[in-house]
Amino acid sequence: MKGRVLPEILLRTEELDRCVNCGLCRAVCPTFLTIGNERLTARGKIILLKELLDDSLEPSASIAEIFDDCLTCYACQSVCPAGVRTEKLWTSARQDLAGKSKTDRIKKLGLGWTIARPKLFGLQIRLAGRLTGFDVNNREQAALAKWGFPVFRSAPLLHSLNDEYPATGKEFGSVGLLLGCSVNISTPWVADATIKLLNAAGWRVVVAKEQVCCGAPAINNASWDIARKLARRNMIVFRSLGVDRVTSADATCAGAFQRDYPELFREDEEARMAAVELSEMTVDLSELLFEACEDGRLRFNPREEVVTLHDSCHVTHVSRGGRWRQLLERVEGLNIRELKDSDHCCGFGGSYAFFHRETSMKIAERKVERIIETGADKVLVGSPGCMLRIQSVLNAKTDRVVKVMHVAEFLSELV
Repeated sequence: MKGRVLPEILLRTEELDRCVNCGLCRAVCPTFLTIGNERLTARGKIILLKELLDDSLEPSASIAEIFDDCLTCYACQSVCPAGVRTEKLWTSARQDLAGKSKTDRIKKLGLGWTIARPKLFGLQIRLAGRLTGFDVNNREQAALAKWGFPVFRSAPLLHSLNDEYPATGKEFGSVGLLLGCSVNISTPWVADATIKLLNAAGWRVVVAKEQVCCGAPAINNASWDIARKLARRNMIVFRSLGVDRVTSADATCAGAFQRDYPELFREDEEARMAAVELSEMTVDLSELLFEACEDGRLRFNPREEVVTLHDSCHVTHVSRGGRWRQLLERVEGLNIRELKDSDHCCGFGGSYAFFHRETSMKIAERKVERIIETGADKVLVGSPGCMLRIQSVLNAKTDRVVKVMHVAEFLSELV
């Protein structure tokens, strides 16, 4: 009975058993801090899952909505003294509770008609770019608060890129670029900056034109059938490139390759081995650049400026940190102002910003208040989604001019 009701969670009971109910997760959970509902905390959700497994509760729409009202930022995982890997729990719970709420059904339908059908999705993006697109030379138009998810006029970017970009000077190796939907649709300048930095570090950049969405939206939103379809395509495409490494300017996308793909295929040994191979090739962009700095292949020109750094969730809490801060510390003259609660979520969370707009906005407003407190002229981030969300709320809620940039974009100006 239990296995039939919650088969994915049943495989992860050791994570549930690790929780000691200390409540430290309350201090970092953005939705709890905003709404105040104990059930939204990691502790609260774990108690719910135990009660479902013990048949004390029946799966219901209201319980499914508790798990849907989660940013999957995994700050709870970082502070947990017992080492509960909540990244193993929340998406599994959503998968087990799929279809219980109206939101689940809407998401499934939306994913099925977009990322699950790459050619159709490309046509949709081209149409959206013509109808509601913004000029990449006027990035202030890229405001989520005004447009929803912004689409630039020439999107999607992927097929306008070259197949390869040679290294600057002596070639150190080759790297496959996983573009990611946010960059492909909304932030093409991040791709330009990433390629420039990698080339400067001695990497020949290879762009796989047949790549598709990494599948993270489907993994996070209870559509693992769609995620597996996309993963199989990407595993074939990237493993056939003949490159040494794979990287992405979006930590969520790189994380899908590194951690999610082997999990998706744990019951298919042949596919799992292919997923593990791709996982081992994939490296966070900041790690790859830091490695080049350590080897002396990459150096930055001085810059006298006041900046602050927002630590994007999947770099911080899932990838266990990243190297963006260490890279910025290598820029002579740069004044890095510490951002209070820098590792707290900005409120984007992919689809969360659309389905939980009011809560998302409150979380983002708190982040913007912290940014203003620093007095910095620029806020640097490691995720395209964070960049768009923070800029949109800055535009909507304050008169102070603060520019939001991906860290790669900022560093690319210094090579």
